[in-house]
Amino acid sequence: MITYIFYGLFVLSCVILILSILLQPGKADAGALFSSSVSSTAFGPRGTQTLLSKITIGAAASFMIIGLCLSLPFVSGTSSVLQAGESPQTPAATPTPAPTPQPAQSAPAAVPTSTVLTPSPAPTKKK
Repeated sequence: MITYIFYGLFVLSCVILILSILLQPGKADAGALFSSSVSSTAFGPRGTQTLLSKITIGAAASFMIIGLCLSLPFVSGTSSVLQAGESPQTPAATPTPAPTPQPAQSAPAAVPTSTVLTPSPAPTKKK
């Protein structure tokens, strides 16, 4: 139940944040953006804040806090695999086919010792 409340507040704060940002007036005209005038006070004192900027700050703060709360396990209802103590289930491997048995042979033929080759030592080069 609490999850639905958090998700509802999250979506509401998101919509309010989008609307309040889009409704704010610009600080300078479009021509000033592309000129190299240094007289712009973009980082200077702002003066008094309007109601719209206070709504934007409140919506942004609530958006971040609710987003953080939604990631916590007590809200989402998930638990960590390490805390549960259970091993994660791995997908079952596909069985490989068993090799087909070869027909039984009679006793192997004995190899005569005269046909066994022994390696000879490598020839050495003389300079």
